[in-house]
Amino acid sequence: MYSPRNEFEMAGEPATLNTAQTIAQALREQILSGALPPHTRVTQRDLAAKFGFSPMPARDAVKMLLAEGLVVQEGSKTIVVAPVNTADFVEIMDIRTLLEPRALELSIPNLTPEDFAAARAALARSGTTGDPRQVVADHWDFHRALYGRAGRQRLLNLIEQHHNLLVRYLLPSWAQYGVMDDWAGDEMALMNLVEQRRTAEAVAWLKEDLLLARDRVVRTAR
Repeated sequence: MYSPRNEFEMAGEPATLNTAQTIAQALREQILSGALPPHTRVTQRDLAAKFGFSPMPARDAVKMLLAEGLVVQEGSKTIVVAPVNTADFVEIMDIRTLLEPRALELSIPNLTPEDFAAARAALARSGTTGDPRQVVADHWDFHRALYGRAGRQRLLNLIEQHHNLLVRYLLPSWAQYGVMDDWAGDEMALMNLVEQRRTAEAVAWLKEDLLLARDRVVRTAR
Protein backbone atom coordinates (compact mmCIF):
# COMPACT_ATOMS: atom_id res chain seq x y z
CA MET A 1 0.00 0.00 0.00
CA TYR A 2 1.38 3.41 -0.99
CA SER A 3 2.01 6.09 1.60
CA PRO A 4 4.32 9.14 1.76
CA ARG A 5 6.19 7.46 4.57
CA ASN A 6 6.92 4.39 2.42
CA GLU A 7 8.22 6.66 -0.34
CA PHE A 8 10.61 8.44 2.03
CA GLU A 9 11.94 5.12 3.29
CA MET A 10 12.46 3.83 -0.24
CA ALA A 11 14.32 7.01 -1.13
CA GLY A 12 16.74 6.31 1.70
CA GLU A 13 15.66 9.14 4.00
CA PRO A 14 14.79 8.03 7.54
CA ALA A 15 11.03 8.28 8.02
CA THR A 16 11.37 9.46 11.61
CA LEU A 17 13.61 12.37 10.63
CA ASN A 18 11.32 13.38 7.79
CA THR A 19 8.30 13.21 10.08
CA ALA A 20 10.08 15.40 12.63
CA GLN A 21 10.88 17.93 9.89
CA THR A 22 7.23 17.93 8.80
CA ILE A 23 6.02 18.57 12.35
CA ALA A 24 8.69 21.24 12.85
CA GLN A 25 7.68 23.05 9.66
CA ALA A 26 4.00 23.05 10.62
CA LEU A 27 4.82 24.31 14.11
CA ARG A 28 7.24 26.89 12.69
CA GLU A 29 4.53 28.26 10.41
CA GLN A 30 2.06 28.53 13.30
CA ILE A 31 4.61 30.48 15.33
CA LEU A 32 5.62 32.79 12.49
CA SER A 33 2.00 33.47 11.54
CA GLY A 34 1.04 34.27 15.12
CA ALA A 35 -1.35 31.31 15.40
CA LEU A 36 0.79 30.22 18.36
CA PRO A 37 1.43 33.41 20.37
CA PRO A 38 4.53 34.00 22.51
CA HIS A 39 4.61 32.07 25.79
CA THR A 40 2.23 29.36 24.47
CA ARG A 41 3.21 26.04 25.98
CA VAL A 42 4.39 23.37 23.55
CA THR A 43 4.28 19.72 24.64
CA GLN A 44 5.54 16.68 22.82
CA ARG A 45 2.44 14.73 23.80
CA ASP A 46 0.08 17.32 22.32
CA LEU A 47 2.13 17.53 19.12
CA ALA A 48 2.19 13.75 18.71
CA ALA A 49 -1.59 13.57 19.19
CA LYS A 50 -2.24 16.50 16.85
CA PHE A 51 -0.16 15.10 13.99
CA GLY A 52 -0.94 11.44 14.63
CA PHE A 53 2.62 10.27 15.17
CA SER A 54 4.59 8.79 18.03
CA PRO A 55 6.24 11.07 20.62
CA MET A 56 9.74 10.52 19.18
CA PRO A 57 9.40 12.66 16.01
CA ALA A 58 7.48 15.26 18.04
CA ARG A 59 10.41 15.41 20.47
CA ASP A 60 12.87 15.81 17.59
CA ALA A 61 10.71 18.58 16.07
CA VAL A 62 10.79 20.48 19.35
CA LYS A 63 14.58 20.11 19.46
CA MET A 64 14.83 21.66 15.99
CA LEU A 65 12.79 24.69 17.03
CA LEU A 66 14.78 25.02 20.26
CA ALA A 67 17.96 25.19 18.17
CA GLU A 68 16.34 27.87 15.97
CA GLY A 69 15.22 29.92 18.95
CA LEU A 70 11.52 29.86 18.05
CA VAL A 71 10.75 28.00 21.28
CA VAL A 72 12.60 28.25 24.57
CA GLN A 73 12.83 26.17 27.70
CA GLU A 74 11.43 27.49 30.97
CA GLY A 75 12.45 25.52 34.03
CA SER A 76 13.48 21.88 33.68
CA LYS A 77 10.71 20.62 31.39
CA THR A 78 8.43 23.40 30.13
CA ILE A 79 8.82 24.48 26.50
CA VAL A 80 7.08 27.66 25.32
CA VAL A 81 6.96 29.80 22.19
CA ALA A 82 9.77 32.34 22.49
CA PRO A 83 8.81 35.78 23.82
CA VAL A 84 8.65 38.86 21.62
CA ASN A 85 10.15 42.03 23.08
CA THR A 86 12.38 44.94 22.21
CA ALA A 87 15.53 43.47 23.76
CA ASP A 88 15.14 40.30 21.69
CA PHE A 89 14.55 42.35 18.54
CA VAL A 90 17.71 44.39 19.15
CA GLU A 91 19.78 41.24 19.60
CA ILE A 92 18.43 39.76 16.36
CA MET A 93 19.18 42.97 14.48
CA ASP A 94 22.69 43.20 15.92
CA ILE A 95 23.41 39.66 14.72
CA ARG A 96 21.96 40.48 11.29
CA THR A 97 24.25 43.50 11.10
CA LEU A 98 27.23 41.22 11.62
CA LEU A 99 26.18 38.40 9.29
CA GLU A 100 24.39 39.93 6.30
CA PRO A 101 27.00 42.50 5.22
CA ARG A 102 29.60 39.73 5.25
CA ALA A 103 27.40 37.52 3.09
CA LEU A 104 26.83 40.40 0.69
CA GLU A 105 30.56 41.12 0.52
CA LEU A 106 31.34 37.51 -0.37
CA SER A 107 28.42 37.20 -2.78
CA ILE A 108 28.74 40.31 -4.98
CA PRO A 109 31.76 39.16 -7.02
CA ASN A 110 29.95 35.90 -7.87
CA LEU A 111 26.48 37.21 -8.69
CA THR A 112 25.16 36.33 -12.15
CA PRO A 113 22.72 38.10 -14.48
CA GLU A 114 20.13 35.57 -13.31
CA ASP A 115 20.70 36.66 -9.70
CA PHE A 116 20.26 40.30 -10.66
CA ALA A 117 17.06 39.38 -12.49
CA ALA A 118 15.73 37.55 -9.42
CA ALA A 119 16.50 40.54 -7.22
CA ARG A 120 14.87 42.93 -9.71
CA ALA A 121 11.80 40.67 -9.88
CA ALA A 122 11.47 40.84 -6.09
CA LEU A 123 11.79 44.64 -6.24
CA ALA A 124 9.00 44.73 -8.82
CA ARG A 125 6.66 42.99 -6.37
CA SER A 126 7.06 45.83 -3.88
CA GLY A 127 3.78 47.66 -3.34
CA THR A 128 1.66 44.95 -4.97
CA THR A 129 0.23 43.49 -1.75
CA GLY A 130 -0.86 44.66 1.67
CA ASP A 131 -0.47 41.22 3.24
CA PRO A 132 2.32 41.58 5.84
CA ARG A 133 3.50 37.99 5.35
CA GLN A 134 3.81 38.45 1.59
CA VAL A 135 5.50 41.83 1.97
CA VAL A 136 8.12 40.24 4.22
CA ALA A 137 8.54 37.26 1.87
CA ASP A 138 9.05 39.50 -1.18
CA HIS A 139 11.52 41.70 0.66
CA TRP A 140 13.46 38.67 1.85
CA ASP A 141 13.52 37.20 -1.68
CA PHE A 142 15.35 40.36 -2.72
CA HIS A 143 18.00 40.00 -0.04
CA ARG A 144 18.30 36.24 -0.51
CA ALA A 145 19.08 36.79 -4.19
CA LEU A 146 21.91 39.17 -3.26
CA TYR A 147 23.44 36.92 -0.57
CA GLY A 148 23.05 33.59 -2.34
CA ARG A 149 26.49 33.43 -3.99
CA ALA A 150 28.44 33.91 -0.75
CA GLY A 151 29.64 30.32 -0.88
CA ARG A 152 29.31 29.91 2.89
CA GLN A 153 26.37 27.64 3.64
CA ARG A 154 26.68 27.87 7.43
CA LEU A 155 26.61 31.65 7.16
CA LEU A 156 23.56 31.59 4.92
CA ASN A 157 21.81 29.12 7.24
CA LEU A 158 22.41 31.42 10.21
CA ILE A 159 21.04 34.37 8.24
CA GLU A 160 17.90 32.41 7.32
CA GLN A 161 17.47 31.38 10.94
CA HIS A 162 17.61 34.95 12.17
CA HIS A 163 15.30 36.08 9.42
CA ASN A 164 12.74 33.58 10.71
CA LEU A 165 13.17 34.99 14.20
CA LEU A 166 12.63 38.48 12.84
CA VAL A 167 9.46 37.58 10.92
CA ARG A 168 7.41 37.62 14.12
CA TYR A 169 8.25 41.30 14.55
CA LEU A 170 6.86 42.05 11.11
CA LEU A 171 3.42 40.57 11.77
CA PRO A 172 0.40 42.93 12.08
CA SER A 173 1.06 44.09 15.64
CA TRP A 174 4.61 45.11 14.71
CA ALA A 175 4.16 45.89 11.01
CA GLN A 176 4.25 49.63 11.66
CA TYR A 177 7.88 49.21 12.79
CA GLY A 178 9.08 46.99 10.00
CA VAL A 179 9.04 46.70 6.25
CA MET A 180 6.52 48.97 4.55
CA ASP A 181 4.27 47.68 1.76
CA ASP A 182 6.20 49.69 -0.84
CA TRP A 183 9.81 49.07 0.15
CA ALA A 184 11.60 49.06 -3.22
CA GLY A 185 12.44 52.77 -3.20
CA ASP A 186 14.77 52.33 -0.25
CA GLU A 187 16.41 49.19 -1.64
CA MET A 188 16.96 50.53 -5.17
CA ALA A 189 20.18 52.24 -4.08
CA LEU A 190 21.53 48.93 -2.83
CA MET A 191 20.48 47.20 -6.06
CA ASN A 192 22.38 49.75 -8.13
CA LEU A 193 25.53 49.45 -6.05
CA VAL A 194 25.45 45.66 -6.27
CA GLU A 195 24.93 45.63 -10.02
CA GLN A 196 27.91 47.95 -10.40
CA ARG A 197 29.98 45.60 -8.20
CA ARG A 198 30.76 48.46 -5.84
CA THR A 199 31.21 46.03 -3.00
CA ALA A 200 32.56 48.28 -0.24
CA GLU A 201 29.85 50.88 -0.80
CA ALA A 202 27.11 48.24 -0.94
CA VAL A 203 28.31 46.67 2.31
CA ALA A 204 28.44 50.08 4.04
CA TRP A 205 24.95 50.91 2.74
CA LEU A 206 23.53 47.65 4.08
CA LYS A 207 25.13 48.07 7.51
CA GLU A 208 23.72 51.58 7.84
CA ASP A 209 20.28 50.46 6.67
CA LEU A 210 20.13 47.62 9.20
CA LEU A 211 21.19 49.93 12.03
CA LEU A 212 18.62 52.54 11.00
CA ALA A 213 15.90 49.89 10.92
CA ARG A 214 16.89 48.67 14.38
CA ASP A 215 16.88 52.16 15.85
CA ARG A 216 13.58 53.07 14.20
CA VAL A 217 11.85 50.11 15.82
CA VAL A 218 13.37 50.84 19.22
CA ARG A 219 12.23 54.46 19.11
CA THR A 220 8.72 53.51 18.00
CA ALA A 221 8.38 50.78 20.62
CA ARG A 222 9.16 53.11 23.51
